[in-house]
Amino acid sequence: MADARVSTAARTQMRSPRVQARGLLALARSVDVLGLLGVVLLVAVWYALTTVVSRTALPLPQNVAARIGHDFFGAPELALYGVGQNGLLASMVYTVENVLIAVGIGAAIGTMAGLASARIELVRAVIDPIVLTAGTVPILVTAPFFLIWFGVGRASALLLVILYVSTILYIFAQRAATNLDPVYEDGARTLGATNRQILRNVLVPGTVPEILGGIRIALAGAWGLEAIAELLGLPSGIGKVIQVLAQQTDAEGILAAIVLLGVVAVVFDGLASFGFRKVTRWSRSWA
Repeated sequence: MADARVSTAARTQMRSPRVQARGLLALARSVDVLGLLGVVLLVAVWYALTTVVSRTALPLPQNVAARIGHDFFGAPELALYGVGQNGLLASMVYTVENVLIAVGIGAAIGTMAGLASARIELVRAVIDPIVLTAGTVPILVTAPFFLIWFGVGRASALLLVILYVSTILYIFAQRAATNLDPVYEDGARTLGATNRQILRNVLVPGTVPEILGGIRIALAGAWGLEAIAELLGLPSGIGKVIQVLAQQTDAEGILAAIVLLGVVAVVFDGLASFGFRKVTRWSRSWA
């Protein structure tokens, strides 16, 4: 028995480095090497530009990083304008809330309308011209009108981003349903499936991968659109912070807010990518 326990312990010790090596290898494969190289290149270009541009207009990257840390939980100089009581964190939370709410509502509306238009000609005939018009007019042009119509509160920014997201998801969902091979739905009908069963078991699963890709694209654009809406007149948010700092010609503070917004956008995109891969792993196994 003692020899068996020793042998088992020895095998466990031998296996442990292998398991650790496999874990490190999997972690290395999950790292976006090209993305990291892109960040390094961006920082290098930033440093190079600081040699020819005034530090007042383009601060050093480390100074911007230090400013983020200094203003993250509290910014007394911004508190005078009503946006710095709890620092950049509170403003960023406001922006994140707006983006997530608007993307969720816009994705639901756009997806349902897109799937319906792909299967019901009347719905397509009614909605397609509206989406075509909304897609051809630059969304930023409509931002001032939303502020005029709905005021300078949260509602105007939410509705603006919802319009943007629902337009994108309508197109993605419609295209995904159109591209789905009809043989699957025909086969389900042959087996006696109802329209509801076909929708739940064929149409939705078959279009999910493409729709989730549309959500990622819409999420990426929603951050900038939300910040611009805040910059134009909302009382809070990271865009409001940028507006206040622009009035003070504080380039370091502006870059700190922009970099923070970019980092948050990248983090949420990574989380979305990870979650969507988990949700659609079945589709890759069929490839």
